[in-house]
Amino acid sequence: MAVNIGNHILASSAKIKRPLSQLTANYQIKCPRNALISLYSDSCGLMESHNVKKRLDQAHEAADDLQPLYEKIGGAMVFRTQRRFETETDPAGKKWPRLKPRTAAKRIGSGRRGYENMLRVKLRLYQSITYQADATSVATGTNVIYAAIQNLGGEIKQAERQHTIYQKYNEKTDTLAPRFVKRSRSNYARDVTIKARTIKIPAREFLGFGDGDRKEVLSVTEGHFRTEGGFEGGNQ
Repeated sequence: MAVNIGNHILASSAKIKRPLSQLTANYQIKCPRNALISLYSDSCGLMESHNVKKRLDQAHEAADDLQPLYEKIGGAMVFRTQRRFETETDPAGKKWPRLKPRTAAKRIGSGRRGYENMLRVKLRLYQSITYQADATSVATGTNVIYAAIQNLGGEIKQAERQHTIYQKYNEKTDTLAPRFVKRSRSNYARDVTIKARTIKIPAREFLGFGDGDRKEVLSVTEGHFRTEGGFEGGNQ
């Protein structure tokens, strides 16, 4: 069976939405009802069936409420999106930009951050991936506020500012420990000026719609119509 989804079935778009009550970064899939019926009637060999009217009625009945289908697609897309974090690749299969040595050298707990687990140190973004489905579409994304800049890349401009740092002072040697500590563990505090700077964040795309996603959506949709549309078991 040869199906060119891109011609008349699936449309995807990247969106950025700021309110936390909505997905802050997502892509949406919408399928015209008539196109679905036409595509999956043909793909299941409906026109060669001995009971064309019955099978066509079943297809139309299954298409009356598409939310169950979009729920299935949403679940599949959440899984595929999370897999991009695990493989550190974008929707086209291209590897994410590597961390800079300075970032990899940062301390996390008792050890160094390292080059692994990009965007997954605390799993907040990874675990936030979800979907919203209704009878007309499904959107897959996240409501984490920093998701958009991590997905698309960009610059963060920080103005010059004052900041209080905390250290430990040794009276015997009259020296300060080189490492900063929490206020509760400090016996010495001082105010410093932090110069303005621009932080450049490379795009590490995890939201999107690639060829593998198209095949997955087609597979899920075929499975849904074979079951709900009465096509399970092949031609009759």
